[in-house]
Amino acid sequence: MAEAVCRRRGPSLDKTAQTQRQITEAALAIFLEQGITRATMAQIAARAGVAKGTIYTYYPSKEALLRGVVLQALAQSAAYQPLCRRPGETAQALLRRSLLPTMEAIERSDRGSLARLILTEAKQHPELARLYKELAFDPWQQHVLGILQLACEEGELQSQAPEDYARLLASPFWMGMVHNGLLTDDPQQHVAIAPLMEQLIALLFASPLPSSSQPVRSLP
Repeated sequence: MAEAVCRRRGPSLDKTAQTQRQITEAALAIFLEQGITRATMAQIAARAGVAKGTIYTYYPSKEALLRGVVLQALAQSAAYQPLCRRPGETAQALLRRSLLPTMEAIERSDRGSLARLILTEAKQHPELARLYKELAFDPWQQHVLGILQLACEEGELQSQAPEDYARLLASPFWMGMVHNGLLTDDPQQHVAIAPLMEQLIALLFASPLPSSSQPVRSLP
């Protein structure tokens, strides 16, 4: 009788994804604490609760791991999925509906931590800045610019430079990241990014804020 062949089952796709997520989340935390240059694979493995060799199975170098960190953080928030315009919806309303939930989601995810890493490490690690610009910032700008151009075409927004407006709309995010991540360690002093974004949209469109909007806390 033929001898049965025992085959070792490989890890499930769910298990693989979970392990990768553990590694990238640990790497992001260590990169923020130690800096990318000083961070070691051993530190990251200890934080992730995996063997050092396991990291190299998924990420053969620190550069590959850095790319994995960026991709994983961006995957947590589908920030640039186009929204279908509702019947009768203004471009301003579409912009609010696109951006405000995104800002709130970013603050609750690794996306905000990734932005702080960009602020502190991009000069020393140009590849990090290039990745973020290619995968996050440029798509965000194109998404916002498309809505602003629509607003200009329909006469809702009086501007000859929607590109400048698109850049301005990125400022609440980066201002919030600098203030909350670098200027204060006190959560009570943090500013909420979504209300800042809503204030700026109202100013750009020269329209009053919706009555449901909450006032933005003053900076210290």
